[in-house]
Amino acid sequence: MLRFVGCLICLCWQANFIYADIAKYADSIIEDARLRSPELIRKYGYPVELHSINAKDGFQLTAHRIPKPGAQPVLLVHGLEDSSSGWLLLGPNTSFAYLLSDRGYDVWLLNTRGNRYSRKHSKYHLLNPQFWDFSFHQLGIYDLPATIDYIIANTNFKQLHYVGHSQGTTSFFVMGSERPAYMKKILLMQALAPVAYWNNIDNPYYLLVAPYINALVRLFHSVGIHELPPENEVWRELAYQLCSFAFKNTCTYIVMELMGWDLNQFNDTAIPLILGHYPAGSSVKSFGHYGQTIHRKEFAKYDYGPLQNRKLYGSDTPPKYKLGNVDCKVALYYGNNDYLAAVKDVQRLSRELGNVVHDELLAYKKFNHLDFVFGKDVKKLLYNSMFEVMAKVESGLLTNENKSMGTIVTTRPKLNKGTTNYRSYLTLK
Repeated sequence: MLRFVGCLICLCWQANFIYADIAKYADSIIEDARLRSPELIRKYGYPVELHSINAKDGFQLTAHRIPKPGAQPVLLVHGLEDSSSGWLLLGPNTSFAYLLSDRGYDVWLLNTRGNRYSRKHSKYHLLNPQFWDFSFHQLGIYDLPATIDYIIANTNFKQLHYVGHSQGTTSFFVMGSERPAYMKKILLMQALAPVAYWNNIDNPYYLLVAPYINALVRLFHSVGIHELPPENEVWRELAYQLCSFAFKNTCTYIVMELMGWDLNQFNDTAIPLILGHYPAGSSVKSFGHYGQTIHRKEFAKYDYGPLQNRKLYGSDTPPKYKLGNVDCKVALYYGNNDYLAAVKDVQRLSRELGNVVHDELLAYKKFNHLDFVFGKDVKKLLYNSMFEVMAKVESGLLTNENKSMGTIVTTRPKLNKGTTNYRSYLTLK
């Protein structure tokens, strides 16, 4: 049996290396994989500014700006383990940050605490456990309010557009629940793959880990691991080389198993580009909080156990977030094939939010969690709809009373052999 398993491992090893030998990457892909976000923006001919933002609890955040003074500001907030680069990697013709700038918006890209661009604190060194004592809760009550205030103070606008992906939506819902006064500063919140409830996910990997998440967090902390994955250039380079060149198929399989299978929209030639920027770093506690949400089937504050909960919250169990306080205009976008944001969970979220003006289940059936930022045809499948909703809100045509239900009618025309592009047409009912 051991000999058989060994043979299988050898065959997989050889297959991956053979495939890697055939695969060639464009020089621009390899170059962009090594560039940081500001360098990417400059390379493609856009102006860029770096802004340091101080959160009230001492974290020093970095925001990258594609400036257009006097234009309507838009704040983009990335997901877990991502950074500002997620809005940039597919280039000027596809990535959302560039498309917004081309349409005349003043674009702000936040890097939340703990990622590779926001790793400073006024009191704690990143090797101190206290530095990593945060989850999406702290992002919502500290990072987002500080950034919103900073943008408003540095522009002539009293409101801004907010676009969040995955954790960027979770932290916004926390801010709305705990600091509802900030909802008046949001012109429109657009939630891509919104994550609050996990009651209907059926991914076996998440369901297997969730019941043991508290024990796993304690285990990591007991051996001194507070960041996940630990930021280390050696490990980063090793992962980059292995997944880009040696085990490309295996790494693609793992990503699809965790995010949702959609090889049509996943450009595997961009793997080095993605791995050059991802994962960008976060805390073990962030994963722990999401694991608790899956296991408890509630969108609630962090569970420290009954004793500590009573000290912090006055009850044995953590309180639920008050989604009804999120009363700014909200647009929801979600996919049938997203392993982290199930359709029924997003629809429940839609019912509980205070002011949903647009609810869009994308009709492209394979749209997964990564397609919102890395899909080859994401501009046609999603972003064009978002631009229309933004325009309607800005002109006062879209309110809760005349809420729109967006659908994407997708057709597949005659294509040349080997082509996987889709044409899509937006219809708003």
